[in-house]
Amino acid sequence: KYMFVSNSDNLGATMDLKLLTYFVSTKAPFMMEVAIRTDADKKGGHLAKDNKSGGLLLREVAQCPDEDEKAFQDVSKYKYFNTNNLWVDLVALKAIFEANNGSIPLPVMTNEKTVDPRDKKSTKVLQLETAMGAAIGCFEGATAVVIPRSRFAPVK
Repeated sequence: KYMFVSNSDNLGATMDLKLLTYFVSTKAPFMMEVAIRTDADKKGGHLAKDNKSGGLLLREVAQCPDEDEKAFQDVSKYKYFNTNNLWVDLVALKAIFEANNGSIPLPVMTNEKTVDPRDKKSTKVLQLETAMGAAIGCFEGATAVVIPRSRFAPVK
């Protein structure tokens, strides 16, 4: 009935029965594990409140207009970042799929890049991507839980 999803490069992301029990007790359809942002996390995605719906959403730097970058990176304003450790109620996920023709309506982000990232003069390309954590905005009643950084240990 429940699913835990994480990035394969996050060695801190393990199936934790205490977190599963907590998730089930919230009756939320979706839960994101977040950690407190530090200056080292300024460029990563952060959790924010959607002014329209009142729900949670994930904001990534690729979605931030250049003029808002300073506010985006303010760790005192946006205190939590997405660890990409996600808990999903599979019944709620099935309902999202059924309501959206078999998909989740995630926002598409654009990133301007070059074919060779080491050479700024190489051919320019536009990368299209979605963030799995952005699904938090698709589930009414989604929640987040603050976890210790030990559950976020990416190996790059």
